[in-house]
Amino acid sequence: MRNPAPVRLLLAALVGMASPVPAQLPTARLDALFPPGLQLGTETSVTLTGTDLENVDRLLFSDPGLSATHGEGVNFKITASGGLRPGLYEVRAVGRYGISASRLLAVGSFPELTDVGTYDSPEHALSLTPPVTVNGTTAADAADFFRFPATKGQRLLLSCAAERIDSSLNAVLTILDKSGRELATAHRTHSSDPAIDFTAPEDGEFTVKLHDIVWQGGPASLYRLTIAAPSEPDLPAALPVPLSGALCDWLPLTPRRNFPAAAPQASDAHPLDLPCAVDAPPASRDWFEFSGTAGRQVMIDVLSHRLGQPTDWLLQVFKITRDAAGAEQSEKIAELDDTAAPPGTEALQLGSRDPSGSLLCPADGRYRLRLVDRFQANQPYQLILRDPQPNFAVVAFSESPVTKGPALHRWSPLLRRGGSALLQVAVLRRDGFSGPVTLKFSGLPEGVSAPEVTLPPNLSSAALVLRATPEAKSWNGRIQLTGTSADISVPAREIIPRWTVTNNAAERLSLRLSSEGCVLAVTDTEAAPLAVAPSEAKVYEGALAGTIEIPVKFTRDASHKGFKGEWEAVLMGLPGLRQAPIVKPAADAAEAKLVLDLKTKDGNAFAAGNWTVYASARGVIQWQPSDKTPARELTDTAFSAPIQIHIDPSPVLLTAPATAAVAPGAKLELPLKLTRRYGFAEAVSLEFAAPPGLKGVTAAALAIPAAAGDAVLALQAAPDTPPGSYPCLLQAKCQWNGETLPWTIPLTLEVKP
Repeated sequence: MRNPAPVRLLLAALVGMASPVPAQLPTARLDALFPPGLQLGTETSVTLTGTDLENVDRLLFSDPGLSATHGEGVNFKITASGGLRPGLYEVRAVGRYGISASRLLAVGSFPELTDVGTYDSPEHALSLTPPVTVNGTTAADAADFFRFPATKGQRLLLSCAAERIDSSLNAVLTILDKSGRELATAHRTHSSDPAIDFTAPEDGEFTVKLHDIVWQGGPASLYRLTIAAPSEPDLPAALPVPLSGALCDWLPLTPRRNFPAAAPQASDAHPLDLPCAVDAPPASRDWFEFSGTAGRQVMIDVLSHRLGQPTDWLLQVFKITRDAAGAEQSEKIAELDDTAAPPGTEALQLGSRDPSGSLLCPADGRYRLRLVDRFQANQPYQLILRDPQPNFAVVAFSESPVTKGPALHRWSPLLRRGGSALLQVAVLRRDGFSGPVTLKFSGLPEGVSAPEVTLPPNLSSAALVLRATPEAKSWNGRIQLTGTSADISVPAREIIPRWTVTNNAAERLSLRLSSEGCVLAVTDTEAAPLAVAPSEAKVYEGALAGTIEIPVKFTRDASHKGFKGEWEAVLMGLPGLRQAPIVKPAADAAEAKLVLDLKTKDGNAFAAGNWTVYASARGVIQWQPSDKTPARELTDTAFSAPIQIHIDPSPVLLTAPATAAVAPGAKLELPLKLTRRYGFAEAVSLEFAAPPGLKGVTAAALAIPAAAGDAVLALQAAPDTPPGSYPCLLQAKCQWNGETLPWTIPLTLEVKP
């Protein structure tokens, strides 16, 4: 590390340095703490790095075995009790500007060193005596070097924890002998971090080189390098929650199997009984076999990438039979590859490279599974074969007021008096679960509210807004978001970016789950600059291909200096809304009209139904917390109270009898009534659709002319039409605003002799 000054002084100087987030109203952001860990049963002094950490006087931990005392400024002394287990724990900074998003703190088993010198060449390598853990940071365009002794045949595990501890360091480890010859190198071995299982070829000293793969560095490029015997326990290789990809900690416990080695050939396939879970040894190719019965649905999951492994498994299923001569025949009947993110959650990267899906056994017999890792990483994995268990999980992401487009910021909500905050929520449906899910907060402090929102079947995402009244009092703590459907109740997990990115499509991104639910802070020392609300508390209505106009009003807090120039107002939270029209009111505007265009364009694809949406307003304000400080230009975003909208499938309300009766050989005139809405006055066409079991009932297509309000559909039943009750459909269609809108009306037709 090129660091002429002690790390403590360097980090202290960097506190308050802007993170890659546009200037906004102050909200506590903890970017790093150094050192990033300590040994069990010891204490260490740490320095926080971040933004808006004024008056931070408390650290909030995920385990009571960790505690902290406040020193000066952003310095704390952390103690890890001897009763803790080695692992990763969450820590948040609490101060005037709320509770920060969590960082990870490592608690290890071995003696610890903190890198405070300059070790940027083999000649200046820091001497280590295993077992040991070194806490350090890398500098740009530099590597850190360490030296350790080993005897011939001695086995040591060299492990670098970086991304595992929320560091942006993309670490590379290399071992050199005394002549500088490279003996081993590693990058992203497990959990996105490098590790080398090293056996010394001779007695002597060996050198470790550690650097970022693209030679970046800085105070946020933290690492913990551990050198110890592989048998000695230390920091787990991964958190007990997945480090990447979709949730997998929900998987049910099933009978577990272990095999001493992989089966690389089909003839060696491991036999399995259903259901089961296999803790597989390191492999890049493996075979398994089980007996299935016709019609049985088997859910199949490979857990590897979701557990942090650098793997890409492909799973193929073969049906095994024998021909008349007794020769084995193999037919591929299914293939499972990468698992996509649920629709609407793509930005959160909830997909994975793990195969996950189902197999419907076509017949009784033997089925064989072939697993191949495209990356040939030779890592352990888990294979789970189970019965369907329809269920769901809920994850939430706290969105920064300046988040726009493909950016993802580390954030946690802070409500000022009269203010608002946004949480994006994803419902991860499993095993065909398609029921409605109701999302509801509990544990909210007095003066804070959030609407209960119900996601209809098959919808996977929602936006939830937390709002504080102007009288809300200061508060901070944990709150709970729960998803409920029938007798299933699931607590939400918070998704936290390990670091901020401005373009998640182009930049390296890593997300993890918090084990603590969600946090919230409220402050009564400041008022929110802006509030936005619908002008009327009513249901706003429209039809597909039409428009819905929603007038909104703006309220500004008099203590702020006003808005600068134009600002933006949009509607958000409607499923299928990919590109919302933007309105740019003047800086002093008191109201605006938001027009929701329901045409299929710009990637938008709407559905009829009842929906909850929000209005948001974003602009630049003149912020001056006191007369003693100069005014600053900051970005702020306000979110409205929920707005209820209703979208009809068409601009025509077409009513017909729910039930009609006809005798075989008779005619039936079905009266229809048309109510034209939203200014629609064009023609409507109608056809009768009979179910497959209904024979002999016909009707000519009906064209209802423009402006007509009544019509009659004539049906004819053949003499041999079988009696019975038949569910039929009236299929209507109209042209409006350049789009064709089809919709259906159910009709029960009774054929009576």
